[in-house]
Amino acid sequence: MSNREIAINIINQFSDDELDRFIAYFGIIYPVRETDGLTEKQQALKELDGILRHIPDLDDEKELAAYREEKYGQ
Repeated sequence: MSNREIAINIINQFSDDELDRFIAYFGIIYPVRETDGLTEKQQALKELDGILRHIPDLDDEKELAAYREEKYGQ
């Protein structure tokens, strides 16, 4: 039996209170990030998508031209 299987067997024998204490203790040492099974990059993109907002009446070409004029004087 592998170490992982032994650990799972031990954890399966815990009462709910023992399991809560186990999670509280080891959760500090090994924090678990909830990512819904997404990779780190996918999670970051999901967070960025949540931040994005539509700006009404924004003329991208005009803003880009103004930025280039200010930055490069062209």
